[in-house]
Amino acid sequence: MMKPLEVLQWERRRKLQVREAFRAGLDGVGGSTYDPVGFYRACADYLVPAQRRLIDQDMRLATLIRSRVPASATDDHEKIAALTGRLEDSDAALRAFEAAAQELRSRGDAARARFEAAARTYIDFVVNVLGARSHSLRHLTSTLLSEADWAHITGMTPALLAEEGELFERVRATAPAGIDPAGISTERPARPS
Repeated sequence: MMKPLEVLQWERRRKLQVREAFRAGLDGVGGSTYDPVGFYRACADYLVPAQRRLIDQDMRLATLIRSRVPASATDDHEKIAALTGRLEDSDAALRAFEAAAQELRSRGDAARARFEAAARTYIDFVVNVLGARSHSLRHLTSTLLSEADWAHITGMTPALLAEEGELFERVRATAPAGIDPAGISTERPARPS
């Protein structure tokens, strides 16, 4: 079985794969031979709880670290506060995306254009606001957190793993031809020297 930090990393890679498959579907990569509404629903059904878990996990991480960083380490406390602020913004962005997904679920294709616009806004936020500063506390997490802390942060259970697997497979089953989230690389390109 994976260690808690490995579970967290695995879970975030899978979310990235679904997000990138979703973005490709929004961009029309699969052509017109698939049901975009079914795919969009499956992606939203995956991404909403996955992002909710990420927000909750990072809030638990911020709370733990805040309690362990000396008050004199003002730069670190500012980074923790910035993370908390981004997570609050992420919650608002997620709620807007979730509302558009609920409308898509109830109105179908009639809500598609609004959903696509909300989805693009949400993806842009995740990539450009959350992703841009995702490792600003790594120096603290690597020294202040134990295996037990990571277990608390992830909050992973066998039931959650099973649910994630089912939702991931639903995304795969509804994806347009040529888009398989399981085949999307999560490797980051090398930084230019």
